[in-house]
Amino acid sequence: MICRRVFISWQPVLTDHQAFTFQALANAAGVPVVAYVTTMEDTVRKTQGWADTQVSSVERRLIPKRSFLFYCYRQLREHRLDVHIFASPFQQPRLILCMLFAAWLGIEFYLISEPYSPKSDGYLRETTQFIGKFKATLRPWLYRCYALLLRTHLAGVFAISSLAVTQYQKAGVPRCKLFPFGYFIPSDIMAAEQNKSSKLEENSDFRIIFVGSLIRRKGLDLLQAAVQRLHALGCKVNLDIYGPGNLSAITPKGASINYRGIIPFGHAQDVISKYDLLVLPSRYDGWGVVVNEALCAGVPVVCSDSTGAGVVAVSLGVGLNFITGDSTSLSDVLTRLLMEPTLLKSMRAAVPQASQALQPAVAANYMLDVIRSPADLRAKISSPWYPDHS
Repeated sequence: MICRRVFISWQPVLTDHQAFTFQALANAAGVPVVAYVTTMEDTVRKTQGWADTQVSSVERRLIPKRSFLFYCYRQLREHRLDVHIFASPFQQPRLILCMLFAAWLGIEFYLISEPYSPKSDGYLRETTQFIGKFKATLRPWLYRCYALLLRTHLAGVFAISSLAVTQYQKAGVPRCKLFPFGYFIPSDIMAAEQNKSSKLEENSDFRIIFVGSLIRRKGLDLLQAAVQRLHALGCKVNLDIYGPGNLSAITPKGASINYRGIIPFGHAQDVISKYDLLVLPSRYDGWGVVVNEALCAGVPVVCSDSTGAGVVAVSLGVGLNFITGDSTSLSDVLTRLLMEPTLLKSMRAAVPQASQALQPAVAANYMLDVIRSPADLRAKISSPWYPDHS
């Protein structure tokens, strides 16, 4: 018998990271997805160039600030027999209370959650060293408390990255309730085709792109040091930097490093498609959606080994990792790509298939398989992106 229950999602804000997956889930299941949000747009992300996301098949409803407890309780009661998905719920105290209500009411609910950051660097913006260290110390204890309160009633966690799986397991969530997951965005077909055509023309310079906020966590200083090292050795490498933030973080040397401004929202794949390689050198990144953007645009990636999406890129044969925080390790990886052009060629050839594996429809079908399977069989469902999951 096919389940016809509605899907109810709860999150601080509906962004591209999850909006297209929820849309695909609604289409695959043939039922609506109703998204309850605490804000229609994130002010910090808006300053970084993000725009309001609108997708079909997903109705957004704003959770009121006044009487929010009564409102959430009433909505949970009304949708008591539906499936609830809390996405990034620990960012908002109101959503934590909603989860406790869901547990108390015996509602079937899941989480979509990134790992917590083990680092003291600010996530979306810079923070003081004291506050950063305090938060980094507090996070593991908070997640243990969350697991203690929720694990009995929690149906499962769609864990963003293998690190999230490890962290939730350590916090006390049973392994059988952890489903390795990610973030997913649709491909821009025109960008991918443009990339394919551009590679027919030989270019003497190796073109690298960085896209991200100009904050320490993103590791731009490491990438610049690596590129400067290669440039000093006579390698023809160019780095173009895109992103919002403090421009003093950019230290160009000659013509090899250039700041190109902020990419208009929705145009990332088109811009990335003009390059040979995207590098995401983050000191920590729960996922890193720009990796999705690159692969959808037909471009291989190099990531730090503290980047969630980097693990998937390597397993799909379209990326390489370097040691987090080590610019020498990064320059060694870039040198390898320069010295072994067949390696980059093989990675590029594998990108189209990898991009297909990271489409929202694939994620939605996996979610649907998990949700519709009996609880004792869910752990046996293979994750499309993590071959070692069992």
